[in-house]
Amino acid sequence: MTSRLSFDHTPKMLASRQSGTTEIALFWSKRKHRAAVTVDDEATGDHFELEINPDDDPLDLYNHPYPYAAARRLAVNARAA
Repeated sequence: MTSRLSFDHTPKMLASRQSGTTEIALFWSKRKHRAAVTVDDEATGDHFELEINPDDDPLDLYNHPYPYAAARRLAVNARAA
C-alpha cells in the first residue's frame, strides 16, 4: 500500500481496511488541509486516489462498500504493471 498522495508525500493515515486484494485507506494532509481515500489493488497493481470534496463526509467515501464506484471525483494514478 502506498502511504503517499499526489498532493502530499507525508500524509497522516487515519484508517485503513482490506477487502480481498484491495486496500482502502483514509488520509489527511495537514499541510494542505485536504483529505483523500486511496484504493490499491494488489492483484492488478492499480492505484486510485479519491480526493474528498469540502462538502463531503470523508468517512462516507472511506466506508463505501465499492470504492471504485465512488470514483465520481476520481483522480487516477495507474501504476505500470
